[in-house]
Amino acid sequence: MLLPTAWFRGSPAWMRTIWREVAAFGIVGAFAFVVETASFNLLAFGPPGAGLLRATPVTASAIATLLAMLVSWVGNRHWTFRNRKGPIAAGEVAWFIGVNLIGLAITAAPVYAAHHLFGLSTALSDNVARLAGWAVATVVRFRVYRGRVFTPHRAEPSEVHALSRRRTGAGRDDRAWAGCLALMAAFCGYVVSTVFHPGFLTADSVEQLLQAQGTRPVTDWHPPVMALLWRILIHTTGALSALAALQAALLWGALWLLAVSVWKRTGSRPLSLLMLGIGLAPHIANFTGVVWKDVHMAYALLAVCALALFARELPTGHGRARCAVLTLGLLFMAYAILVRKNGFPAVLPLLPMLVIALWPRPGRRRWLIAAASLLAFSIVGGVAVSSATDPLAVRQYAQIPLDDVTHVLTPQEVRSAAEQAGATSSFANHLGVTAENCRRKRILWDAYFTCYPHNRGYRDKIGPHFTSREADVLVKMWLQQMPHQASGYLKYRARTFARLLFEGNLRYVSGTFPGTPKNVRVDPSLDAVMRSYVTGFAHDLSWLFQAWFWLAVALVLTLRRRWPGPWSREVRLLGLSSVLYIACYLPTAPQANYRYVYWPALAGTFALTLIAAGAVTRRRSLGTTEHHEAAPDWVAVDGSPPPSASPGASPAAKWPVKREATTSTVEGAQPPATLQHGDDAGC
Repeated sequence: MLLPTAWFRGSPAWMRTIWREVAAFGIVGAFAFVVETASFNLLAFGPPGAGLLRATPVTASAIATLLAMLVSWVGNRHWTFRNRKGPIAAGEVAWFIGVNLIGLAITAAPVYAAHHLFGLSTALSDNVARLAGWAVATVVRFRVYRGRVFTPHRAEPSEVHALSRRRTGAGRDDRAWAGCLALMAAFCGYVVSTVFHPGFLTADSVEQLLQAQGTRPVTDWHPPVMALLWRILIHTTGALSALAALQAALLWGALWLLAVSVWKRTGSRPLSLLMLGIGLAPHIANFTGVVWKDVHMAYALLAVCALALFARELPTGHGRARCAVLTLGLLFMAYAILVRKNGFPAVLPLLPMLVIALWPRPGRRRWLIAAASLLAFSIVGGVAVSSATDPLAVRQYAQIPLDDVTHVLTPQEVRSAAEQAGATSSFANHLGVTAENCRRKRILWDAYFTCYPHNRGYRDKIGPHFTSREADVLVKMWLQQMPHQASGYLKYRARTFARLLFEGNLRYVSGTFPGTPKNVRVDPSLDAVMRSYVTGFAHDLSWLFQAWFWLAVALVLTLRRRWPGPWSREVRLLGLSSVLYIACYLPTAPQANYRYVYWPALAGTFALTLIAAGAVTRRRSLGTTEHHEAAPDWVAVDGSPPPSASPGASPAAKWPVKREATTSTVEGAQPPATLQHGDDAGC
């Protein structure tokens, strides 16, 4: 401790307090500097040998800075400003993070000015500029710490009022906590994007990348809208990683909006953090950076759900804001339909979720407007994308009848059926060979890629494709043969669907796909970390990556009539969306990949989180109600007994004050707004 000199003892109390705080602030800052420097060198350079994050020094620096900020916060809170310490508040955390970010900018500003304004680039000028910036930043940090971050704690005058504030979230700084959630979501999104940078690619992703770059013509085997979006992002940013970064931003932006909505409804920080934690779950994070149409569809639908929950928190009125939310949600739905052909059934339950969240009693006119707008956005969007990309028709739909006829019929029956349908002798022979190969190799599905006798390099020019005549023959074969082979067809599709449900695979996609272009390289160490994280959970909790589990969850969510909490309708609609989406794979499943149930997994996780939040909120509200019922209805001014105990007393004299009802709704601080007639003018 500092030695109390005579001058120090004789100085005013406020000066002694500031001197002690300044000295402690300096010591804590020096210790944080040592922690930052040591942790950065340990992560980047060893010991011994290469550090864990040697290939990504920016990530190592970011982690070291976060550790230093944590040390600074703990030291200043519990030592420098210990006399001001109170309960941790969202405003305290937000101010602390904000002033540290401002301090970084202040420190860097003189160096920037020295280089770009004064043309100084020597080591001496850089150090002098950095020292000047550091001095100003230190003064700013100390001033804000003392005045805004670590402020004296003031107790609530009433325990009942404090209980109500704690239950409802009233009096809290919503904007500060929403800002904290935004910073956490941005940080998580940055970390995930860094791990997957520049985006993990599969065979489908490589096809679309080549189409986006113009190396290969755009086809409709994969969604042209993704190729067009990727092309625009590449031309705008010049980076191939832009699409992977965009889908990660969409996920974490939607989770942030969900977390804020839960916070406004419940007033609970842990529940809002739980909503953010969905993005870090192993069965969700495994595909966050994989450029896939399944991932894009899932994140677009999650964005619709986020807008629906946000719409429930809008105050009465705000007609234009409601129209804007509806339009944005319909655009996300249309994108989900365009990016995944079988996404339409999954979109249907989300349309009423969004409309009813905006208008609890929408009426026939709004229903017609919403449905017609969704249909118009989908059709107009498809026409616009086709006009911009001019995709080649490769008739991917022919995969389905090819699988059916080659697995239900014998090879000889396949050849004769092909000739009956008007196939050429060459194509009929190819179909017979396909059936033979599948039987010999015991391959259940995906016959076009695994059993069909392709010519070498068939994917080099335009990728996988069927000619118009081949597709027509396959469809005609299916229509002629399957009605007579109903038993065999049902057995075959039951086998494929059972394989999809109970033998799911592809739980993790490596970033080192053999067909990845040379200019797309991922960090192998980060790839190994993510692989260990996902596969470890897949080994211990394999049901998280199986379709049967998420189908069972979806059925339970849909069939139960009422769920606790304020989100019962949303939970049931999420379950229905998942059931419809999985049911689409009953006649069409080409593989047992986990990506085919990625949206049901995301929707089920989100719904279970809402159920947990609703149950906690209901328990809290019941506890608050019991507390209010136990409290007396009247408060005496002078502490005398109630009027019934003293008949002669004057109630007006003895009992002039009535206790204000400290209500706490079941659903949180802001009950759902009831829309009045005319509040949504213009929509």
